[in-house]
Amino acid sequence: MYVKFNALLLSFVLILATTIVAIAAADDLKEIMQGLRMDTNAISEGLLTDDFEKVLVGANNIANHAKIPPDQIQLVAAELGAEMPAFKQMDILVHDLSLEIAAAAKEEDRARAITDYHRMLNGCFDCHAAYKTRVAAVLSNTAAGN
Repeated sequence: MYVKFNALLLSFVLILATTIVAIAAADDLKEIMQGLRMDTNAISEGLLTDDFEKVLVGANNIANHAKIPPDQIQLVAAELGAEMPAFKQMDILVHDLSLEIAAAAKEEDRARAITDYHRMLNGCFDCHAAYKTRVAAVLSNTAAGN
């Protein structure tokens, strides 16, 4: 019984440690964006090879990406000021389009998935053009000050 308890306790500690590491890794906007890039690439690869499962997984990952940590949201909001609602709308657009891509992948509707994928990419590019430099600067200035 003592051995079973120790094994159970060890399993619990390993699961908890893994969860903490996963949460900590997702707590950085830069890492979130890198994950989104990998998922976007997976969608592209899936569309090119008619691998609808890969498209579905990538789209669902984008739709359910980790949230930006509250402290980083505050920094971004302070930098963007009145532009923050537009910034958030771009995130919502990409989220909604990733759900549309997932739905098209489930139906194996390649044409619709591609159309929505292009729209999603345009949303990404528009957001990057408008905000990437400023957001990256405010976050890197804070990271450098820590």
